[in-house]
Amino acid sequence: MAASSHLLPVLIGLVLAFSPPVEACDSSDKAALFNIKAAFSNPAEFSSWTDDTNCCSWKGVSCNKFIGDRVHILSFYNNNSGTLEGLSGPLPDALGDLPFLTFILFGNHPGIVSPLPPSLTRLRYLSSFSLRQTSLSGSIPPFLSQIHSLKLLDLSFNKFTGFIPPELSALPNLNALYLEGNQLVGSIPSSFGSFTKSPPPGLFLSQNMLSGDIPAEFGAADWVTVDLSHNELSGGANALFGANKALLSLDLSFNRFEFDLSPISFPINMTNLILNDNKIMGSIPVQINRLISLVKFNVSNNRLCGIIPAGPVTDKFDDTNFIGNKCLCRSQDSCF
Repeated sequence: MAASSHLLPVLIGLVLAFSPPVEACDSSDKAALFNIKAAFSNPAEFSSWTDDTNCCSWKGVSCNKFIGDRVHILSFYNNNSGTLEGLSGPLPDALGDLPFLTFILFGNHPGIVSPLPPSLTRLRYLSSFSLRQTSLSGSIPPFLSQIHSLKLLDLSFNKFTGFIPPELSALPNLNALYLEGNQLVGSIPSSFGSFTKSPPPGLFLSQNMLSGDIPAEFGAADWVTVDLSHNELSGGANALFGANKALLSLDLSFNRFEFDLSPISFPINMTNLILNDNKIMGSIPVQINRLISLVKFNVSNNRLCGIIPAGPVTDKFDDTNFIGNKCLCRSQDSCF
């Protein structure tokens, strides 16, 4: 009996040594991942993707154990360390063969090009889709509006041209839309004033070539964060303001906006109000000093005039936030 007990660890070791490795990830997921690797021509980033290893342990891959170890995250951000070649080619159709994907991130891969595969619409659980700093070009495909599970859509710093698809307003769960740093033209879609989600998603459209006025419908929505900076937008922005609105952060800088600031009431909880480098006229409302949470404020290089209302808010911002206006003054004896 004693001899048997001494042999047991040895026997267990022999069984484990000659047993096939436990496969945690789903076989169909593994096949899809190999198709993705092949579509990108097997770059160095995928060196850990080998047939004799568990695909849940592969670089850039995460599995969710609560749904049977199915692949739910693909994340490849190129840190430009000089050791990676980067991914090259269009996103593979095989992405649509990973039905439990919730997060896709391919960042800083200038070799990734268009088109985006329509197979993405099969991903019923995709929550975050981020393709930053690639070479995607052409029009943003309207079919992205069919991925109703999306909470974050980030296509920033690419080479997209054409108009912003109005269909994106049909995304019912979207919390943030990043389209900045492209070459988008035309006006802001009026449909963006009717996102089914309340509040509407944080909207980041800076560094494009958007033009025209802000649609009345857009101004009617109760936004929290809006960045329209570095475009060619014009007209008024009065509809975005109002003391009772939810707006916390607004950046309209480096556009052609032309409206009277004097009668405006700012949302009382604002933290960022960036209006510099436009054609805004009038005077700064006294109510500005009620915005005690304001940490970023700039109205420089406009056509403002009059005395800057003294108070706890305006006093904490130096003159660089006010210079370059028509006749704006700190006091009767101190004008810029």
